[in-house]
Amino acid sequence: MAKKTKPMPVMLTVDGTIQGEDGEDDAIRMVTMGELTAVPGGYVLQYQEAQQEENGQLVTQDIVLQLQPERVTMTRVGEFGTSMVFMKDRRFEGIYHTPYGDMDMAVYATRVRCDLGDEAGSVHLKYQLEMQGNFTAMHELRLSYVAGKSDQGLNTGSKKMA
Repeated sequence: MAKKTKPMPVMLTVDGTIQGEDGEDDAIRMVTMGELTAVPGGYVLQYQEAQQEENGQLVTQDIVLQLQPERVTMTRVGEFGTSMVFMKDRRFEGIYHTPYGDMDMAVYATRVRCDLGDEAGSVHLKYQLEMQGNFTAMHELRLSYVAGKSDQGLNTGSKKMA
């Protein structure tokens, strides 16, 4: 992309799998609406993630993905904010901000694959997550988007998959 374009509404499907130290897989799926903007060198994808807490309260978080062919930057804005950079076979260290204090965090990406387009695209990330210097889990994230209408207010939230 040579220049910045106007944001376009897109429908997103996000599938995630987390494999903890115990070897158990925890999977989630989310379908929501977002905005895609073409920028020099790639795209910016913005959406809101919603998760239902154990107490029944719905908590939302703004997500901004800067997408380039071999690099993805994910910024989470809100009470639990952070910024992560994913490049294959590279380690990124950062800070995870929480209402209870900041924690050191690191990600090591073993897979970064982006198939990006103006009307549709996909991102596949696989990475190791460390918190406070300790292995936490292996994460796999598959995200796909397709041009769509944003007036439906579609945000089904995150759902745990068995």
